[in-house]
Amino acid sequence: MYHPTIWKLDAAAAEFHAMGMLQMKNAAFLLAGQLQQHLVKHSPFRTPRRFLHAQWCWALGHIGLLYQVIRWFKKNEPQTELVLEASGANNPYFLQALAPYLTIYNQLPTGMVQEAVMQAVYFGCPDGVQSLVNFYKSVERDCADVHLLELNEEQHEEIALLRERLGIAGKRYVALQARAHSHDQARNVSEAQIEEALEPFLARGFSVVSTGIDPHPINARFPSVMNLPDPRKASFLLSAACDQFVGSNSGAWTIAHAYQRPVVIMNDYERSAWIYQ
Repeated sequence: MYHPTIWKLDAAAAEFHAMGMLQMKNAAFLLAGQLQQHLVKHSPFRTPRRFLHAQWCWALGHIGLLYQVIRWFKKNEPQTELVLEASGANNPYFLQALAPYLTIYNQLPTGMVQEAVMQAVYFGCPDGVQSLVNFYKSVERDCADVHLLELNEEQHEEIALLRERLGIAGKRYVALQARAHSHDQARNVSEAQIEEALEPFLARGFSVVSTGIDPHPINARFPSVMNLPDPRKASFLLSAACDQFVGSNSGAWTIAHAYQRPVVIMNDYERSAWIYQ
């Protein structure tokens, strides 16, 4: 979907990230975003459409970023149609919740491909001006009155059944997500970190449900969605309905945030998440 030069800059940003060269990564992102905005300005198509590459839904956190971008467009360009190429989506339940605000294709029709090159929204720098972190923080400030997601009656019924099955019916609960992944292990959390984060909520009588789908030891200490028939769906619903979300520096917290649930991130040491202003 992207212009070839944008793909080269995107690949360079990934290499800089792997080498820990974060300033260079951000510079590559910014250049790519500026080029995309230039293409939009000079597009011969002039249609009220912007295009989103499949990387917007490759990971759960990416879908959270997608939600933020939708909020930005609803606030600033409400007539713009957002077209998503959604092959390889990580979490179908979160993406499905966003579907009313998107036109979704598994693969773009041939007739749209060149239009998409000119009128994409670049993932690494959506506005062509701000760094990725600063853009999403600005969305959180400027679009504070834009809330798009709400659980429906059928979902509430499903959640009630899940809560009964997990033994937390009628109780306030913390949705706990503990990352335990071989990739980027610095974002994982230990049991000690979890215990410290949960202490004030347990003291106030909250129950805890482990909504993480990684094989973390904490799953054996609390009722876990991993013991349910569809862990991903249960994780999504229980995160969206929780009284408090406590999670790792990973994408799962963006579900709770999208449904206006309070969030604590245990190990975002740089406070890069947009909940931190």
